This record gives sequence, C-alpha cells and structure tokens, in this order.
Amino acid sequence: MIVVLCNSNKKKMKNLVLTIGVVLMSIGAASAQKMAHADINAILSVMPENKKINEDLQIYATGLSKRVQDMKAQLDMAVEQFNKVLAAGDTAKAVEIQQQGLELDKQLQQASAQADQQLAQKRGELLQPVLNRIREAMKKVATAKGYEYVLNSVDGSGTSIVLWGPDAADITRAVVDELGIKLEGAEQAPASEEDAKKKKK
Repeated sequence: MIVVLCNSNKKKMKNLVLTIGVVLMSIGAASAQKMAHADINAILSVMPENKKINEDLQIYATGLSKRVQDMKAQLDMAVEQFNKVLAAGDTAKAVEIQQQGLELDKQLQQASAQADQQLAQKRGELLQPVLNRIREAMKKVATAKGYEYVLNSVDGSGTSIVLWGPDAADITRAVVDELGIKLEGAEQAPASEEDAKKKKK
C-alpha cells in the first residue's frame, strides 16, 4: 500500500512540474510578443474627412434636437396650464392635465433617449469608412515594425488606457504618415528598418 501511495505522489509531482513548465512557457511567449499603442482620437482629429463628418453630425443632431425641443415646449405648456387651473380651484381639471403632463414627460424621455441612440448610430456610420482606412494604415505600420498587437492609447471618453509605454512603441505619428497626412511644422516619423532598406535599393 505504501508503494502505491509513493508512486501516486510521484505522478502528481510530475504533473505539477509539467503544468508549471507550460505556464512559464506561456508567460515567456506572451512577454516576447511586441505591442504598440496609438491614439485613435488624435489620428481622427487630423483626418481630412473629420471636418465634414462633424458638420454632417451637427446637421443631423439639429434635426433630432428640434423634435425633442418641440415636445419639451408642449410639456412646459401643460405645466403652466396645470398651475393656472389648480390656482383657480378646479382640482378635477388639474388632475386631468397632470396625467397628460406625465404622459408627455414619458414621451419626452423616450424621444430624448432615442435621439441619443440615433446620433450615436449615425456617427458610427459616418466614421466607419475612416476607421477602416486607419486600421489598414495601422496594420501596415505594425507589420513593418514587427508589432503583433496595437492598443488604443485612450478610450472613447479620452481616458488614457495605456498607463505607460516606451515612446518608440507609440505608432500614432507613423500611422498618420502612412495615411499620407501632412502636418504643418512637424517632422516625419522615423522610417522603419524595412522602409529604410527599400529606399537604399
């Protein structure tokens, strides 16, 4: 019985050693992967299409806002009418207007939420072609520089996601150059080794 237990323990130790080995190899492989980061918002801000997109969004938002403002005006009138009727002592009429006001307020909240959703959807539709161009340029830059992953430096609200990273891993400017966008008063980003070799040839 003792021999059996010893053999069992040996097998368990062997499996444990193998498991630790696999984990260490995985960690080593992950650390070997090259990662870059880029500020998508900064790239979008210098895209030629950015101005037109913002103008179209402003026009679209104005149309959505008008419907919401019209409903708000109706609600304000109902509130004013409610106060007048209540002051006149017509409680029954005041209750009726109050119910109408509550329904208008419900419709206003729904319309406002729907407008926000429609505006976000419209923004996504207008940005999609531009984002596709940025992704293609980013892919070319990352491949040329030997990066396997590219992280977005900031989220949608402008909050930094990459807390720290070497300047050399920031490919924002390289992506802008790949897109063919010329920035006034700025030097071009250093060429990758592959690009340098091509120029020598």
